[in-house]
Amino acid sequence: MVTTITDPWFSHWNYILLKALFRAIPHTPGTDDWFDFVITCPFLGTWFFAVVFYLLWARDDEKLLRRRSYLLQSVLAVGAAFLFTAVIRPWIRWPAPVLNPAFQPLFPPYLWGSGTKNCFPSHSTLAYFTVTMGLWRLNRGLSVLLSLLVLACVSTPRMYLGGHYPIDVIFSCALGLCTLLCVWRWHVPNGISTWLIRKGSGTTVRDCLFFLWTFELGEGFRGAELVSGAVHHFFRS
Repeated sequence: MVTTITDPWFSHWNYILLKALFRAIPHTPGTDDWFDFVITCPFLGTWFFAVVFYLLWARDDEKLLRRRSYLLQSVLAVGAAFLFTAVIRPWIRWPAPVLNPAFQPLFPPYLWGSGTKNCFPSHSTLAYFTVTMGLWRLNRGLSVLLSLLVLACVSTPRMYLGGHYPIDVIFSCALGLCTLLCVWRWHVPNGISTWLIRKGSGTTVRDCLFFLWTFELGEGFRGAELVSGAVHHFFRS
């Protein structure tokens, strides 16, 4: 049985937060176009995180093993968090604010109808917040800075244009942190540790997986979203 909810959890509280956001940054065609550009242009919104991840992975020093182990745990945490959302999304769902009659008056009419029928949670926030908070054990200052950039460059534009509620973002951040805490308790086996730092032959698979991950991280997982959508459509057909 699928439970479809028209309004999000804490609906009134979400309404107040969105109203405060729009009071601070009023809707105009210019600001709407700018936030839309941030979302659709990976070089502004997401490639920065991919570059940082690449530089940390590629640095060759005495901390190589520890650093790559932590980065791997971040990737695994993202995967585990996404699997968890795949389980709960059929049971907990509500339409984006621009599809919700109770929230539509907050947005310009030309944005109405542009969101998804199930916006819970914010997968973009979940992916990038988990990755950036996963850097906590490597560099706490960098981790906090990048996490704030996620909220500014990834989460806020999507809320501003009516794609997500504040609760979608907050839940994603909480889920990312909980998943990281669970994954951090897992010790990377010696065989995988050796594979992470191996040089020369036998590294093709690892390098290909790393390239694919970094590319998807930079592109906002658009490729993965396209593939998952095609698979879902195939099985529904």
